[in-house]
Amino acid sequence: MRVKSVSLLTGPVLLTIALLAWAGTGAATVDDSQSPKENKAAAKSAPKWKPGVKLTTDNWSELAGFKPDLSGLDDISGKKVKKGNSNQYSKYLAKGLKLLIDKYNLKLKMRDYEPLHPSLGYIAATNKYAGKVQLINTGNDVRKRGIKNYTAGLPFPQPKNGLEVGWNYQYSYNGDDGDTYYAVQWISASRGVEHTEEWRWAFIIRTINRTDIEPMPAIDSFLKKGIQYTSFTYALSPYDKKGFGAVYSRSINPLDQQGHIYVPAMRRVLRNTFGTRGDTWNSTDLLYEDVRGYMGYPEWMNWKLIDKATKFGPMHAGVKLGKKYVKKTFENDKWPHWNPKLKWEPRPTYVVEVTPKLSDYPYSKQIMYIDAESYLIYYKETYDRKGELWKVLVNGFNESEDQEEYPPAYACALVVDVQSEHATTFPIYSIKANTNLNPNDFTLSTLRKRGR
Repeated sequence: MRVKSVSLLTGPVLLTIALLAWAGTGAATVDDSQSPKENKAAAKSAPKWKPGVKLTTDNWSELAGFKPDLSGLDDISGKKVKKGNSNQYSKYLAKGLKLLIDKYNLKLKMRDYEPLHPSLGYIAATNKYAGKVQLINTGNDVRKRGIKNYTAGLPFPQPKNGLEVGWNYQYSYNGDDGDTYYAVQWISASRGVEHTEEWRWAFIIRTINRTDIEPMPAIDSFLKKGIQYTSFTYALSPYDKKGFGAVYSRSINPLDQQGHIYVPAMRRVLRNTFGTRGDTWNSTDLLYEDVRGYMGYPEWMNWKLIDKATKFGPMHAGVKLGKKYVKKTFENDKWPHWNPKLKWEPRPTYVVEVTPKLSDYPYSKQIMYIDAESYLIYYKETYDRKGELWKVLVNGFNESEDQEEYPPAYACALVVDVQSEHATTFPIYSIKANTNLNPNDFTLSTLRKRGR
């Protein structure tokens, strides 16, 4: 397949600094906007996927997940969901999202639903391999591999439970590699923007399980080492932070990420474990657990599918990227200084309650809103050990420049600590996908060179 580099003028990063992961079981509940008879009739008439049924760009929405219920939303485009009318749309809003609207004046600018599908390569891999994938019961063993016979593509079209939704997120379509430049803003509701940094992040998100770039399905050198992902990231500004960076990798088995950091002031490379539970990324409101929505392994969590419904999500956010557009993406000059200006739409959504198997995990539970076409997390709520709402995360996505070859592009990211009324935003300057990055660049020598 021909590989070309496209500057996807749409996306945040950092939320992508790792891979993915999920786990758990549970039974789906129905959307209470319909009667039991209507739900049964809709379920009976919906197309069913089974091994051998071919997925295409035209039927992906129905066979990979499900279509949204748009009844009553014919005139939603152009409207704003805001304080004063949010109750009218409560069934489409998560608890924490409604809080951002009612307490912090977030406004959702609505647009019509538009379907999504992954690349032709990812669809072909799904058709080839999906029926062969099997789950393994790992119990409470968080170091035991929980899946077998997975090669590439979507593991579980029309997932039956939370565990299958989780693995679909783990292997959701993000392209095989990517390169991003982005900013990080620390924001207080009382003081506004406190500090800003600029970073670069490059990654081969699929060293194995590849669908777009040769060699497929795996780069042999990484496969032999048991590595499924590799990445480097480093600071570009301010001056006293410039050059600080890291290179790290993720194992196929559910182990902690391993790598090295370069500290310019010391001119030294230090070995490090990445994503230690409860650690923040770069002293922001974002924990390593929150990167991209969830950065962990399916085997570390219990997953319960609590809803399968139409919700509002920013999957065609319409964000312009670059330094000059930051204030047009986030309302930095207007209290609470972190609200994003995104386009939202009705999305088919799996709502999953995630609880940890790990006793030292910082969250008692997480509620994740996973798009049923892309299997990306566009929204998440986290709860502290007392069961109180702690953080709300929003991932905005712009549409792919060419869906047949490239993934949806991260448009921006936001994490709000509602207990301390503090937030971190991630405006994207530029993002590229499927660039055919050189695997030999993800080394200690490259880390030292970038740092200097």
